[in-house]
Amino acid sequence: MTMEQSSCTEDRIQHSLERCLCHLGVDSPDKKLWNAGLCISRWCLEELVKRHPHNFLILLQKILQKTKEVLKECQYELVVPLTLLFSAALLKSPYLGAGCGVLQEAYLLFHRFLAWPEPCSSASKRLLVIIEQEIRAPGISFQRLVRTEQAISSDINCSKILVVLLVSPDADAPQEVQLTSEQLSTMHYSSRNTITTLILHSFQAAFGTKLDLRVLHAALQEKELYELEQLYETITGSMEAATSVADHTAAREGLLRSLEKLRESLSVPSGDGCSETGSLESLMLPYPKCHTCLWDDDNFDVLKDLLSVDSDLDSPPECFPKIDEDDTFDTSIDEEDEQDSSIKRWSVPSVSSGVESDFSEDMAHEDTEEGQGSHLRVRKKPKKKSKSLLGLERFSLLFKTPHSPSTSRRVQSMGYNGDITKDYLMTGAQLKHSGTPMRHIRHLNVSTAPIDPSAPQRHICVRRRPILSCDEGNEAEALTVVKVVTFGGDREAGRLARAYSDLQQKERRCPQLTRTCKLQFYFVPTKSKTVSPGAGHMPTEGQESNCQEVEDSTTDIAQMLGMMDPWYERNVFSLLSLSSEVLSEAPPKEDDVSCGTGATEHRLPLLADLVLYYCRHADQPILVQLYQAELTLEGGEKRKEVFIHSLELGHTAGARAVKSMGAASKRLGIDEEREAVPLTLNVAYNKVAISGRSHWIHKEAVCTSINLRHSEQLDSKEGLQLTMTEVVKKQSSKSKKGYNQILISEVKVDKMQVTAQGNGSTFAVCLDQDKKMFIQSVKRCEVSLCSKPGSSSDWRSYKTLPGQIQPLHPTFCSLLCLPVTAFSAGGQ
Repeated sequence: MTMEQSSCTEDRIQHSLERCLCHLGVDSPDKKLWNAGLCISRWCLEELVKRHPHNFLILLQKILQKTKEVLKECQYELVVPLTLLFSAALLKSPYLGAGCGVLQEAYLLFHRFLAWPEPCSSASKRLLVIIEQEIRAPGISFQRLVRTEQAISSDINCSKILVVLLVSPDADAPQEVQLTSEQLSTMHYSSRNTITTLILHSFQAAFGTKLDLRVLHAALQEKELYELEQLYETITGSMEAATSVADHTAAREGLLRSLEKLRESLSVPSGDGCSETGSLESLMLPYPKCHTCLWDDDNFDVLKDLLSVDSDLDSPPECFPKIDEDDTFDTSIDEEDEQDSSIKRWSVPSVSSGVESDFSEDMAHEDTEEGQGSHLRVRKKPKKKSKSLLGLERFSLLFKTPHSPSTSRRVQSMGYNGDITKDYLMTGAQLKHSGTPMRHIRHLNVSTAPIDPSAPQRHICVRRRPILSCDEGNEAEALTVVKVVTFGGDREAGRLARAYSDLQQKERRCPQLTRTCKLQFYFVPTKSKTVSPGAGHMPTEGQESNCQEVEDSTTDIAQMLGMMDPWYERNVFSLLSLSSEVLSEAPPKEDDVSCGTGATEHRLPLLADLVLYYCRHADQPILVQLYQAELTLEGGEKRKEVFIHSLELGHTAGARAVKSMGAASKRLGIDEEREAVPLTLNVAYNKVAISGRSHWIHKEAVCTSINLRHSEQLDSKEGLQLTMTEVVKKQSSKSKKGYNQILISEVKVDKMQVTAQGNGSTFAVCLDQDKKMFIQSVKRCEVSLCSKPGSSSDWRSYKTLPGQIQPLHPTFCSLLCLPVTAFSAGGQ
């Protein structure tokens, strides 16, 4: 490029970069006026940059200039977007010479953010890892991404990524969603083309213009597929080996020597770095393999059917292991207690301080065998042991053995030098009412102490701190990452939540999906189709039209995610401001980027491109609390349902059910709240104060509707907004119908109980604005936080043997949350 062209391009890139980063702060002006333009700024920037290979270096330099400004002005909200923009540009950069110093400068700059608060430090740490790898092995990010997305490695232990698009039936899905899912699922690449692209990219990332890519491509075309696979395996081994070398310079030079030998074996001459034939080429990043599944049920059975093609998900014989005699009893302590040992603590009151002291479960290393004095033994977890016995062993580790003079490392680190045996052996009740010294009792040891059936049970107060759980199984063993993309509003978010809850129940009984893969959930808000109930009905003169649109599903969940992650709001949530025509439009063909290899990039609709960016660059889960509704029907039947956003009770639920009938609803009519039949209800709710304290309120009220809705405020992730429409007075009118004088009150709650008063009095319930979750003839409704299955949510099921330690009054358990993937976890 000429100097004038280069200057013009730099100005355009600078302007486009500023557009990507503007109005991301909380004090920004009304962003709704600018969303339609701002949400495609990143896409426009990438379209501009990929027009010439040299533009990637310009963009990286501009990002570093902006980073220096952010450091100087302490603009916290721009740190995560800058790391994402830099990593995305680095991923597609064709070549960065060792002498340009961009990566070295970037490493020093972003290293300074490690001392900043979350999420700045975590985002910078992730980027620093990428930069270090790229300095050692140029182009390694591109190679790894394509290798996992296309699953081209012959190694069975190689990880892979699978993108699954969950789309509602055609009648419900918007046009842009149908078009996007269809094109993404039909985009396939041959193994030969993919491997050829990776080989070309590896040589160009290492040698740049010193190698004529067209000559190399011609030489590769003469090779058989198995020869290309062997060549690529050799290149992959060299690049991965370079990433593990401590010295950056030695790693890069070693990789260059390996690739130079391969170049000589291919008889490809090296260029002088100045010839036109040795110019850089913009190589296409292949699109990932995507699968579209029509999703009409509140479960993930469709995923099991899809993954069974690639892996055997049939239940193994050990799925339901034989239960020994010692394992015939059940407890509420499950595998999650062991996995979350770093979060949860066993707590026992302290005599000296009167406050709780926490002890980690890593004290197992301090246990000694009886009769062996000071010889330490490492406790190994048996293949199968009673969970009750495991729980007793854990608790026994709180006390010092009589044979060991040492005390807990955790206690020593807290500055305590006393005798744990004497100080921590009384229950909470004994500590409260007794001030006398404690008597010495023998250390409990499960393996040696016999159980006396006649001995009374020992009681101890066990407290466990509440945690937000999104455990998907053993991530270390999951080689396949399944990225589940759901389109829609709060209605679809509710279906996703119920499917996730169903998955937790099934996987706890018999692990299948979580045994073979790791699930990541992506949520793309879209507009719902509007339906006119009175379609085709023309009103006569003097009559009002009944052609009213059905109330669309709200998008409060996506809005909450956007408030926690500004980059999600800019690049995902703001898609709602674009019309279906814009989202379905693809760039013109004349802008297609063709490289010297003869490959032309297929242009996808705008929505498809934005979805791919979301799936590739977002990997931080935001935990959205789930709620459960325990319903008692008129006949005495009980059922539990899960919801994520809203619960509508009474007239509101009935009106939504009528509207969902489409054209038939005009025959029934929908009354307003002032005309609705009131219900006499016994209402109790746990009011949550700003200070965090709460108290129960009981009242009998005459209401038309009671609604619970997920609050849009950031501090309401574990609370619901309760709206009661009470009838203050019933007024008669000249018409047959009476009118209600209503009073609407709102309060923040986390639990609620509603019971219909009077014989035959029932109400309707609708969950997450979903017409399929409309339940009639409900007599009682209890709403509470949803706990993870088997996470000690009901301690009454804790069965113990005689002489065993019995928990008294535990507090919280592991709260079940839906992990929705975003670009930043917002410091969760």
